[in-house]
Amino acid sequence: MVLYKYTTEDSGFRILEDLRLKITPPNEFNDPFETTPHSKFTKKPEEMVELVRTNPEYYRPVYKDMNREGAFTGTFEKFIGGLPKALIRHFTEYKKLSREELAKIDIRTPDTLSREMGILCLSKTRSSIPMWSYYADHHRGVVFGFNIDKFGGPKYWHSGFVKYRKQRVVVNPYLPPASPDLKKFYYNTVFTKSAEWSHEQEYRRVFQLTDLASTRLANGQKMFYYLDIAGSAIEEIILGCRTSPDLESQIRQELHRRKITFGHIRLFRCIKHRSKYALGIIPSP
Repeated sequence: MVLYKYTTEDSGFRILEDLRLKITPPNEFNDPFETTPHSKFTKKPEEMVELVRTNPEYYRPVYKDMNREGAFTGTFEKFIGGLPKALIRHFTEYKKLSREELAKIDIRTPDTLSREMGILCLSKTRSSIPMWSYYADHHRGVVFGFNIDKFGGPKYWHSGFVKYRKQRVVVNPYLPPASPDLKKFYYNTVFTKSAEWSHEQEYRRVFQLTDLASTRLANGQKMFYYLDIAGSAIEEIILGCRTSPDLESQIRQELHRRKITFGHIRLFRCIKHRSKYALGIIPSP
């Protein structure tokens, strides 16, 4: 399957030169809602009271917080003894506070996932005017057509096309951390975006960061992650309708210099349609 990567002038030539693709943690994407779920409060008063009896340790973090803040200074056993009545009496307040806390956790989810996860983003389309504008340097960059079955490199966690919705993915935060259902919820979060991005027709591959090549900035504060790819994975290069003659010349020279690696690549050019708001793709011999 051939999918497309929109690139700037600089990054486009570096991909061709180095045969590397940047893999991005979700908290570095331009969409602030990236991988952000909506955790729904589903507890009922009777369920919470039953939990006091069957699993009192569930409430130990609450006890510690209240003890630290001086809201309850007795023992944990005394706290548990009075908790059923307190839960019934203050359930509405507890529900409000829980929803606020869950919302904070949801907003932090991209940062949490970014400690381990990086995402490669590709597109089904090569002629999107908005994507050429904001990912390909205002149509001055290039688009690569990759045969993703020829990438090689480390094994990825998951892959697939993004689904576009009006609402964020609803997650049940009370499922056990290692449960298959909870993992499925977060998988859906990674592969769901707002319907406003549907023009991107996005495909994703999700990698564990520790499996990737990486470099660190000189100040040591930021890491960049890369997927090394085979030259055979590049099947097309499309020049933008504003790509400079200098960049085109660089690309042609690199293709000629490495004929054994790049001799199969087809070169195309974007052109503006003469009457419609549309881009055409034509061969560029």
